[in-house]
Order: sequence, then structure tokens, then C-alpha cells
Amino acid sequence: MKNKGKLGFFCFVLILGGVVLFAAKNEGGPASLNSGPAISQEKNLSQNSSVNLSQMKLSQNNLSQNSSVKVPEIVVSSETLEQGDTLLVKIETDAETTEINGNFGGQKIYFFRRGNFLASVVGVGTKKEPGNYELSIGLPDGAQYKKQIKVEKTAWRVRKLKVTKELEEKGLTQTKIIENLSLRDGPLVKAAVSSFSPEAYFDKPFIYPLKKIIDVGPFGDIRESPSGTVQHLGADLDADTGTPVFSINDGVVVFVKDLPTYGKTIIVDHGLGIFSLYLHLDEFKVKESQKTNRGDIIALSGNTGYSIGPHLHFSIKAQGASVDPIKFIKTLTGL
Repeated sequence: MKNKGKLGFFCFVLILGGVVLFAAKNEGGPASLNSGPAISQEKNLSQNSSVNLSQMKLSQNNLSQNSSVKVPEIVVSSETLEQGDTLLVKIETDAETTEINGNFGGQKIYFFRRGNFLASVVGVGTKKEPGNYELSIGLPDGAQYKKQIKVEKTAWRVRKLKVTKELEEKGLTQTKIIENLSLRDGPLVKAAVSSFSPEAYFDKPFIYPLKKIIDVGPFGDIRESPSGTVQHLGADLDADTGTPVFSINDGVVVFVKDLPTYGKTIIVDHGLGIFSLYLHLDEFKVKESQKTNRGDIIALSGNTGYSIGPHLHFSIKAQGASVDPIKFIKTLTGL
């Protein structure tokens, strides 16, 4: 298939089990790419950009009855989130990770050591019901921290699902793509991201998978077609075939396969239920079960699978939730 420029192409990527979601009959289908102009993220996506962390002051009502308890500093990345966002929680304490009990909206959260504080990363899925959710943290001395975090509905952009003649000639019709996702691609990827390690394999902030970040297929776009509706739960990043793709942090490679729809795909487990996914690759540089360090070249970008032009599809799963990978990295610069 001939390339028609870097920024005018599109990609639709689906992953069962929450990486890319699609509904049942008449609401299921492949994800689609942005058909508008490319959106340059270079100025806003500096690796050194900071996140505005909001310090939560604890009142006596938040604590146990023991008024002599010394309250550690606790901060969150934001008190108001949108669907697809990431919540970062930080506690300045010398306590062990096993001594902190955390819960967000009924879901247990896990902490890891980062310098003189503990941190937790919580994914807010695209299907998370809007509303107020309680963040609850139990401290070793018996103190209890509680804070309401508001989750707002995201206004996802809706576009038509695009399938080119070239894709159809390759056998990638809408019907075939859905079949691939249901019977092969989806189940394989779902299994790869279903494991959980309570240990963080990383101890540094996350980085971007490419040297230059230009988002040509934004996260969360909804694609409609007669065959169904799907959501694009990843960011499509402009990249010529053969561009080095970096591991965004330390981790273990858990998936290296060439799939009909996703093309050549790599998944890295970073621990704590955090996975990074890299799709439509041209060449693998790692093998399954291999440890990888932040910044290692794990692949070369490409145009394989259901892709309309060379690019990198980049996704993040956090505790089962699909989150905006660009926002995820920006939020975690606060580590």
C-alpha cells in the first residue's frame, strides 16, 4: 500500500477486554483513526513537563479519634478527572508499601516506593460512570484519609469508520476485522494484560515511545459504521517505517506476536497492573520474557495489520482500565 504522507493517514485499532472496547451486536467494530489534520504535541509533551499536584489537607474528620496522630503529606494529581484519565496519589512517609491500605471507588490500589514517598497509579476507564468516588487511605498509625474524587464524562469525538480498498483487498473488511478481534487478536491480547504483579518493575518516571510525538489519531475517538460502533483506545503517533520505538519504562516483555488486525504487536508489563502496548510494528527487537529497560529500542515502527499508513499505535492499560497514554505519561512526570 502506498503511503500518502505522514499526517493524513488513519488507523483503527481494537482490543478486547478494555484496551479497545466494542459493544455487542450492532455496536461492535474496528477502531478508527483521526481523519482530520495531525495534531502536533511537541510543545506540550516535553519529557520534563510538570503536573499540577493538588495537596489534600486532612481535617480532624478524616482522621482516627487519636488527635496526637502525625499526618503525613498526601497529594493527588487532581481532584477532578475525566474518563480515560490517570490518578496519581503520593504519600510522604517512611512506611512500607504493605502497611498502607488504599481504595478508590471500591477498588484496591497498590503503592510503590519512590524516594521519600509512596505512590499509587490508578486508571480511570473510558466507561467509568461519571460521579464522585471516594479515595480512602489507611495509614500505619490508624489514621484514615478520605477524599472525594470527581469523574466527569468525556466528550468523545465521533467519526465514520474508514476502510480503504487496499485494506479490503488484503482481506481486512469490517466483518473480517471483527471476526479477527473476536476469535484471535482480542483473546490473545486480553490474556496478556490480565496478569497482575503487586511489584513495580520501574523506579523512574515514564517516557514517550518515540523521540518526536505527533498525535495523528487521538485517544477515545468513536468510530461508527453500519457494522457497529467502536472506540479507539490508544494514540496513533506519526512515525515513518523503521523509526526506533522505545520501552517507556522498565518492565518484562509478555507478548510478541504478528496478528491479523493489530499487525506486529509488543506488550510490556511494568508491574502494578500497568501495561504498555505497541502495534503495527515493522520489526521486533525483543523476545517474550525478556527484561527491558526504560529507553531500550524494542521495535521499529511500521504499517502492519489494519493500518492505512506508517505510524505507531500506542496504548496503556492501568489495572484493567484503558487510559489516554499521552495524559498518562504527563501525569506520571509528577513521580
